[in-house]
Amino acid sequence: MYGFLCGLSTIERLSTDFFGIATSFWTKLRNILLRFSGLIISVVLIMITTAVLVDTDVGKSPCPSCRYVSCVPFPPWAGEDNKWWYCDDCSKITADAKLDDSGYYSLSMTCPDGQIEDIDLSSQLVTDRQWIRKQLPGMCRKHCDQVFGSRE
Repeated sequence: MYGFLCGLSTIERLSTDFFGIATSFWTKLRNILLRFSGLIISVVLIMITTAVLVDTDVGKSPCPSCRYVSCVPFPPWAGEDNKWWYCDDCSKITADAKLDDSGYYSLSMTCPDGQIEDIDLSSQLVTDRQWIRKQLPGMCRKHCDQVFGSRE
């Protein structure tokens, strides 16, 4: 938003001679004042935002809901398991892998919202802990109802 305001304030306008419209002194003065005030408003807003963000406690966001707007999983055309980045909290989840009597793992995964999901991996014939660790974010997206933890 700030970039848009700054760009709008500093954009080079087409000459009115191009359109065949006569300009008066007042029109030129109004354009200069609008551009100048837009630039001043942009700078003041940037300073206020910086002060708010600097004053915020570490780990707490002044706008917890902003991440729903400011982050988009990318690329949008890729499948759900093939994105380059995600906006959820599944990368921070934890899980306990337990080796059962048959030699396969079962997983007790703590979702971002605190729910615990038990996942049986015997059907996938998984015997490698490192593979499980790499698959945790995808399992979170598949098995957890809420993939966003609270930021309070």
